[in-house]
Amino acid sequence: MYRYYYKKNAILEKDCDDFVKSCETMNFFASKITNDDKIQEKKNDRRKAQICALNAKHLFARVIWSYMLEFNYHFKLSLSGYEPPQLTKYDEVDDHYCWHKDVDHADDKAKHRKLSAVLQLSKSENYKGSELKLFSGSLGEEDLPIGEQGDIIVFRSEEWHKVTPLIDGTRYSIVMWAIGDRLI
Repeated sequence: MYRYYYKKNAILEKDCDDFVKSCETMNFFASKITNDDKIQEKKNDRRKAQICALNAKHLFARVIWSYMLEFNYHFKLSLSGYEPPQLTKYDEVDDHYCWHKDVDHADDKAKHRKLSAVLQLSKSENYKGSELKLFSGSLGEEDLPIGEQGDIIVFRSEEWHKVTPLIDGTRYSIVMWAIGDRLI
């Protein structure tokens, strides 16, 4: 079993372009790691980006879900559904997301995130920086075989990953999480 699975050109460029064009009218807000304002102030240096929730029934959500199910053949996790996808926009110099996991083992929810998916919406020539990286232990950060418009990657939510600082341009991506019963 590999740590991640991916598909190049999972979504057509035209569909990505049309969706990115529609993003101009969406209401983005500053991303938050927590709803506690005192804790958030300390965590602002960990994440800087704009986000917008998408409807769980959005076409891209259903496509991402189908890839998550396909790749789960290898992970063999018990999945019960997915959280609504999140559209992320990195458009200011230094927008980033430091090393993190998408799962919180201290969380007492019955369902928790098991798989994370990232769909690349922007053309790679439209921005510099803002690269998704996975942590590879003593090898450090791992360059991933995605980054072109329409590429998708799926990995276990407990993997350490980050988005490097944006240098120039604008990068859009959709992230989504498959959920399931907590392991005991």
